[in-house]
Amino acid sequence: MASSLTQSISTATTAISGIGTGVASLSRLASAGLTGGAEAAGDILGAVSMFSDLGNADDWRVRLSLPYWPSFRTSPVLAPLKDAGGMVFPYTPEVSFSTAAKYSAIPTTHSNYQFQAYENSAPGQITITAPMNVEDSTQALYWIAALHYFRSITKMFAGFDPKAGNPPPVIFLNGYGSYVFKNVPVVVTNFQTSLGKDCDYISCDPKASTMAIAGGLADSIGGLSETLGLSSLSSLTDGLGNVGGILGSFGVGGGTDAGKAYVPTKSTFTVTLQPMYSRSSARKFSLDRFVTGGYVQNAFGYI
Repeated sequence: MASSLTQSISTATTAISGIGTGVASLSRLASAGLTGGAEAAGDILGAVSMFSDLGNADDWRVRLSLPYWPSFRTSPVLAPLKDAGGMVFPYTPEVSFSTAAKYSAIPTTHSNYQFQAYENSAPGQITITAPMNVEDSTQALYWIAALHYFRSITKMFAGFDPKAGNPPPVIFLNGYGSYVFKNVPVVVTNFQTSLGKDCDYISCDPKASTMAIAGGLADSIGGLSETLGLSSLSSLTDGLGNVGGILGSFGVGGGTDAGKAYVPTKSTFTVTLQPMYSRSSARKFSLDRFVTGGYVQNAFGYI
């Protein structure tokens, strides 16, 4: 039975993912003002273009990747970030960073000069201060997704998570071309924003319930109703609670329909990143290769 349930859940997840992609595509067309005849209704494409994935190798915008973990990749709340190709800062942020070499003075008696002993080098923290202006409901949904992303990326796996006990995920930073930030492994150590009182707020409806879609599809998913012991899953109200309860025990899905959200039209995200290198990656580092630009095309970025 466990094997059958696992297979059914896998089938349901695949079907839901496909429908989610289609719904997202229709939503993006509607938000861009494109009608059924593909006629542009107003010139608003410029307002949303910065929130989309250009699919261009020369894209130099600052972005943070989504973790390679199913919940981050399939989350309906984070769908706008997945469509954009990661947590892309839509407006040019201010990025500050440093690098340091640490030396310690050697106490020497009867000497006019101190001697310095090298200890180590370290890339300093990277601080990103990014304006997050919002002009319409599409961008408001992106703002909600970005907020949820930073709240999630600063938490450890716990409870009944398959990776319970593991620290927050390591992600990759890219921006300003391969010679500046190229696949730099980082963790988010701090995130800060504020909801100002001197700006307008835009409402959006981040309604996306994975379980609602699962309930509507249950009849077309072979074996699921029999496995769950339900006579019919054609009615969303009949099947939603049971499907949600069983899949929820596996950490899968969950409703996100919680009414409207309100987003400030002007705000600033401040993110602090710490470069994170393992012992293995540190041992593989070569200064000669680094100096000659040998890591520019590397899949793993040293800074």
